[in-house]
Amino acid sequence: MDTSFQTNSIAICQLKKAVEARFGHVPSGPADFGELSIAILRATGERLSPDTLSRIWGYKKGYSSVRQSTARVLEQYAKANEESDFIHTIAIYADECQKGDRVRIAWLPDRICVLSYLGNYRWRLEEAINCKLHVGDTFSCRTIAQGEVLYVDHVETANGFYECFKMGGKNGLTLVERL
Repeated sequence: MDTSFQTNSIAICQLKKAVEARFGHVPSGPADFGELSIAILRATGERLSPDTLSRIWGYKKGYSSVRQSTARVLEQYAKANEESDFIHTIAIYADECQKGDRVRIAWLPDRICVLSYLGNYRWRLEEAINCKLHVGDTFSCRTIAQGEVLYVDHVETANGFYECFKMGGKNGLTLVERL
């Protein structure tokens, strides 16, 4: 399954800046995107079309997300031969978690939560600072990604049941870390 990131997310904006630094400037037209496509192919052996690149950089409209596989190619280009952890550390997948695994998340302005994995894509809040949810509340979620809004569903609280809840609605999660 190829997940995606929002084009305007903090993680993708940082990745674009890293690509621009290696490329030498901000690509701004068809010729630049063609040159960047060739530079990426030469450096990584992977092809990203000039059209895809122009949409990621906002030159062409109608592209609101970046596939994880595309982000990985951009990461390879930006980091050259360096070992990189961009894609690997910004997301935690429930499929890769064990019962009892703990994750700390944060978002602006000052929200912090510690989550405990219960299995079957369910999480329980162990700590909740400045959050509308409370310790003991549970929800379902498959992926927690830094820089992205966290949408959770099947939220069970002491006050009732909610189909959906979002965290980090304006800027996405500013922190995602395993404990």
